[in-house]
Amino acid sequence: MNDQTDKMKRVIRKLKIKRVLVTIGLIIICVPLILALLYKTTQTLAGKQSWKLMEAFEVRSEILAPNIQNSDNYLSSTSFWGGTVTSHRYKEIDGYRVPWSTLSGTYNWNNYQEDALNSSGTDTDSTTKQIFGQAQVYDRKTQQKIPVFFNVKHHYQSTKGFYQIRQIGQVKNSVAEVAITFNHPLTYQQIKKMIPQNVETNWYWIGPSNQGDATDFSNNYLGLQAHDEQLTNSDFQQLRQDINHHANSISNFEIQHFSMLKYAKWYAKKYKTLKQAKFSGIIISGQTKNLAELKTASWIKYSSIGTVVSLKPYQKPNK
Repeated sequence: MNDQTDKMKRVIRKLKIKRVLVTIGLIIICVPLILALLYKTTQTLAGKQSWKLMEAFEVRSEILAPNIQNSDNYLSSTSFWGGTVTSHRYKEIDGYRVPWSTLSGTYNWNNYQEDALNSSGTDTDSTTKQIFGQAQVYDRKTQQKIPVFFNVKHHYQSTKGFYQIRQIGQVKNSVAEVAITFNHPLTYQQIKKMIPQNVETNWYWIGPSNQGDATDFSNNYLGLQAHDEQLTNSDFQQLRQDINHHANSISNFEIQHFSMLKYAKWYAKKYKTLKQAKFSGIIISGQTKNLAELKTASWIKYSSIGTVVSLKPYQKPNK
């Protein structure tokens, strides 16, 4: 009887040991698989959010970056939880590249968040407004001067400093960019006829909708980049698509009762083709001596000089 009892105990002990070993084996096999699956799932989710953030940067570069282009989008500070996306940017002024502030944002498994400086990265020198009637605006990171647009419907207390293109001829041996605000909105074909061949057209502004001061927009102007100085109807349709399908990428801020998103949707609905579309201003660039030829142009209401670069003996401007 005792022998049978001992035998049963040994069998039970072996079964327990076997079960423990099987359990340990399953843990050894399953836990890494579960962790690997969890890691892959979270990284897939984070990857989708990083692509959404990059897409937001691309849309901003196309329609909310006056004469500003991006050179790359890259990931940094990546971890199990998420990471950071940074986009380097620059301006091209008649063939001369000038570094500009970067775009940045963070992402995780669930969402992404743009840096606040992406839409408010400007410094304003208010003291100049008291002297010239216009505050000078600068990019916060590079401290390069920003060319600003004006609203012809807005009542400015003084417009003394609103005609900067008249002084640009005093700057010798340089290239510069200038924001031109028209007397009234013009079509693409009308604009092309007015710009001399020795000046580049870089960007087209679709304008504001109310009487607010457009100089307060923190360089968040809505418009179209000109590729090789040209706009096509395909470019315009892309603008309309970005407005209608990427609303989150458009700064839906309100300033002086102006909603950019609301106005953008109105504009996209009103103008179906590039031929119909009207623009309130442009950014042009070129040698200062060539830009000076426009100082008496009757179609220019206001003008604001942006970044100026001295000519280099080893680099020729485009025009």
